[in-house]
Amino acid sequence: MECPCLGKGKLQFHDCKDLNKGRVDRKTDVEFHGPVPDITRRVLHPIGWHDYELVRVLTVAHLVSLPQDQMHRREAKVVTEQCHQLAEFLKDIRDRVSAEDGDRITDILDEIDEDLSENRLTPTPTPSHLDVDDRRGSQESGELSGTEYFEHHETEALDLLDEDLHSKDEARSTGFIGKSSEVQWLRAVVLAQHERTDTEWPGSEPQRRPSVAPGSEQISSFSFWADCDDVSVNFYVDPYELPQPDFAEHLIRCYMLRVHDSFPILPRNFEEQTRVYFTALRAGNAPRLNLKWQAILNLVFAIGANYSYLYNKDWPTGDANVFQARARAFGLNEASLTTHADVPRIQGLGLLAFYWLSIGQVSRAWTLVGVALRSAFSLGLHVRNEDPSASASKRQTLVQTWWSLYSLERMLSIITGRPSIIVDSCCSVPLPVAVSEEDPAGEMEAAHSMRTTNASSSTSAIFSGSSNIASNASQTSIRPRGTHANSGLYFRAVVQLSIITQNILTSLYSAGTMIRSPTDIQQDTSLLSQRLDQWASSLPQQIRPDEPLRKTLDVSGRERMLLRFQLCSARILLTRPCLTARRQPWRDANDASFSRRMADSCIEAASTIIASLPDEYSPQLYEQCPWWCLVHHIMQAISVCLLGLSHPTSTSCEAAKMIHCVTTAIRWLQMMKGPVAERAHRIALSCFEGLARRYAVDISGLWNRRELPVMQQPVSNTPAEVHQPTHEFFLF
Repeated sequence: MECPCLGKGKLQFHDCKDLNKGRVDRKTDVEFHGPVPDITRRVLHPIGWHDYELVRVLTVAHLVSLPQDQMHRREAKVVTEQCHQLAEFLKDIRDRVSAEDGDRITDILDEIDEDLSENRLTPTPTPSHLDVDDRRGSQESGELSGTEYFEHHETEALDLLDEDLHSKDEARSTGFIGKSSEVQWLRAVVLAQHERTDTEWPGSEPQRRPSVAPGSEQISSFSFWADCDDVSVNFYVDPYELPQPDFAEHLIRCYMLRVHDSFPILPRNFEEQTRVYFTALRAGNAPRLNLKWQAILNLVFAIGANYSYLYNKDWPTGDANVFQARARAFGLNEASLTTHADVPRIQGLGLLAFYWLSIGQVSRAWTLVGVALRSAFSLGLHVRNEDPSASASKRQTLVQTWWSLYSLERMLSIITGRPSIIVDSCCSVPLPVAVSEEDPAGEMEAAHSMRTTNASSSTSAIFSGSSNIASNASQTSIRPRGTHANSGLYFRAVVQLSIITQNILTSLYSAGTMIRSPTDIQQDTSLLSQRLDQWASSLPQQIRPDEPLRKTLDVSGRERMLLRFQLCSARILLTRPCLTARRQPWRDANDASFSRRMADSCIEAASTIIASLPDEYSPQLYEQCPWWCLVHHIMQAISVCLLGLSHPTSTSCEAAKMIHCVTTAIRWLQMMKGPVAERAHRIALSCFEGLARRYAVDISGLWNRRELPVMQQPVSNTPAEVHQPTHEFFLF
């Protein structure tokens, strides 16, 4: 499509939305409507007009030269951003021209930087300065446009890429981080401190606001995850080697007690299969292990070993990495990308993704769970299974495998800020049966029969898109009649909350949010908040997350703690966009009150996470909390409180309360074991340092790590044997 501003051989400079679509060649003359900026005249000579991108950004330079009272706020903001593009473009071509021209470009860039800095200090027009017709139109429409809303609300909530992720290994390993990630929130804290004038802080003297261009803070510098760490094993690993039976059973027990209920990707009888095998191993007549089963067994060892490493200060490092290397040798490697999927391979990929998450390799985990989900799609795990030859227990295993991957992928989408590959409206798989896995098969058959009878009505109630958030409000209750709290009911609650969380991500953190009206977004926020409340109130009292916790937690108490962390995380995601909604031109007092209530709720959720931690540090924390992503939850809470301190006018919460939460959380990171906690401690404290000076908080005691050193020793110190097979073991 040709730009209407392009005549025959002539380019006219004025405000045209279609200018980007025009084509400019070497023979095109340029006609300016209005005074030509000096920088434009100087740039024309050394560069020439043959580069279309330069023509486009120079048009923006001319628009910036207009008096600001002739432009609306939206136009001024867009023009300023595009002027930054002009500066970046000139920097890019500076090395490709002659030395003389390069020097001239450098001089021009210095003037541009100065002009842009001065432009930041010039007040933008307030609504009272706008044209009368524009004011009248806004009053008649009754609301701001979606674009104007997000200007005032917080443009940083929109996903964009403002740095090069292709050149450096560190940037590639971190990868793209979206706005739902606490890593981006930590970056926003630092940028907010740069952008604010000192007059915005109580008792401060006025100073010039520093100029911070987009992309000046690399996102990888705020990532506390271990994606940059090497995961290869630099010594020979015998994939057939197994640990001693007692040690192996300890690792399996750790997995079943601390992981399985939240991630039941394996059937419960897996533990019984391993018990039978190691009993036979002690007797000297161990059966042959199926290679896929052995790969899964080693991944269970790896996850159990990582939990033991975090829990036990004397546990050696290195065990978990060796076990995962053995598992990958049994087919969970590059060859698995081209091999047709089966359920054991899907389960193995899911376990490996969970292991990567537990050690902080979130990019690898995100990639692997995507592969596992595509394999699950290929086998139809996302739809209702009515295969008459499948037993109820097998169907339940398939359902739990799907929902385990689903919940894991949701967690990784939040952590990385990357979109999910699951389209909820395309899935018809039923929710997990809310009965304990220890129940007889007859109860599971009865539950499946009842679920099948209600298939047509329940399937549509499982999922709801952001455009119809309230459609399944009446279906949120997950308490079956006569069912006591158990692992099946707990996991069903996890899945329900994961679905609501996906609705939050779609409504508030997707690109489509930009074109929606503020009224729609506020309505969705209210409905999603109601769904979270209804979900929590529908749970049995034994696992209801808002119930007070006892010092010694039983199984139900632990499930209640796990759900509390997940619920607080969902509330933080829901309300975080309101936390930094400063200078919001609300239409009435109710809108302003709503935003402040949501911001207060965000701080409250973060405070609840920190308050759920024991008063004194104890490794038993890993027994009670989601240890595989505990640092994620703590950093979510820290980043929210830091944002609240950075934007104190957006919330009515006291600064002292937020400071207490931050210092408490940093002290926990100071004591926690592992490289992820160590990085998180350093980054959180670095982000807090500037605010601590502003609020006169002494943080000298928070710098030194207090984690006790551990000895490194190879896994071979736990004796292992190689056994020749006689029979095969299968998963189900």
